[in-house]
Amino acid sequence: MSSVSSRPSRPWSRIACTAGLATVLGLTGAFGPFVSVAHAATAETTVELDRLTEQVAQAQATHSDAIARATELNDQIAQQADEILHLEQDVMPVYRERAAEAASRLYKMHETSGNIISLLFSASSFSDFITQMKYLNAIQDDNASVLADLEEASAELNAKMAELTQAKDDALSEGQKAAEALDQVSAAQAALEERAASEDAAEAEAARKAADEAAAIQAQMQQQYEQTSAATESADDAISQQPEQDPAQDTSESETPQESEPAPETPQDSTSDSESGWMTGVASHYGTGDGLMGSLTASGEPVTETSMCIAMLDVPLGTKVEIRYGGKTVVACVNDRGPYAHGRVIDMQPAVARALDFISVGVGTVEYRIL
Repeated sequence: MSSVSSRPSRPWSRIACTAGLATVLGLTGAFGPFVSVAHAATAETTVELDRLTEQVAQAQATHSDAIARATELNDQIAQQADEILHLEQDVMPVYRERAAEAASRLYKMHETSGNIISLLFSASSFSDFITQMKYLNAIQDDNASVLADLEEASAELNAKMAELTQAKDDALSEGQKAAEALDQVSAAQAALEERAASEDAAEAEAARKAADEAAAIQAQMQQQYEQTSAATESADDAISQQPEQDPAQDTSESETPQESEPAPETPQDSTSDSESGWMTGVASHYGTGDGLMGSLTASGEPVTETSMCIAMLDVPLGTKVEIRYGGKTVVACVNDRGPYAHGRVIDMQPAVARALDFISVGVGTVEYRIL
């Protein structure tokens, strides 16, 4: 009886096994697409994280190159500004004076050419005639050489000014590249932060790690950018403002720098072009016909005929400033405080005003930028 009753159970077990396998296969077929979508989403997230991380790395490399180049250019600008000041203040005045004397001598020789010919023909011998001719030719060659020296020095000065202007423009361009790279890293870091909010724990952990690394890189880049920007922008908050005084007040009273008072805002009459660093403002000059020649400046240096210096209120003493007017460009050094007339930003000393042909202008609008 037991053997007979056990046989019917086998078909039922086969049926149960078959049904179980069918159920498993059915479920696998039904949920298979969802499983593959989950894997695809994870892979997509991984690719996105890799892309953002690569973007951060590329931006960091661009930023580092731009910062290094900007630092190199700033050093070059400082050196060129010193060389230009030396040419303008020490070399060119000497050459101009010698050239003026040479031109005067040549003019006199031309005016007295009749006497010179008489002198030559009055020579007692042919040998004396040759000697006098060589002497006159030597004088004329020397005068021409002096004029040529002035022209060569002027060409050198103009070339250095062009190099300085280009270096300053390049430094500003590199600074812009660094700023754009920093913005790219900030955007990538924000995107990684978004990914870190994912509900998938594994994806969120990977995104959080990448976001933290991007944040550290961003902070480092920000610090480098700020340090480099400090060398290319004017230090508006680093200097003092003297109280507004009567425009007619003698500027020679400012014999000592007053660096402890707050700096003024940019004058209302001054406008700027942030892309090139050039600003526009009203300028004047002093030291010519006003009794201030020889008076001491805020830095303790006297106002002289050859000093390529200017007075400004909102720029540190010793700062080099590039000034353009009427197609001419000079580099001047800030060594005095002023001007105190409302709306003016620069007060030029005689050599600067003469170099820009500004003496006869008196007061006018110039372009300038801090080096």
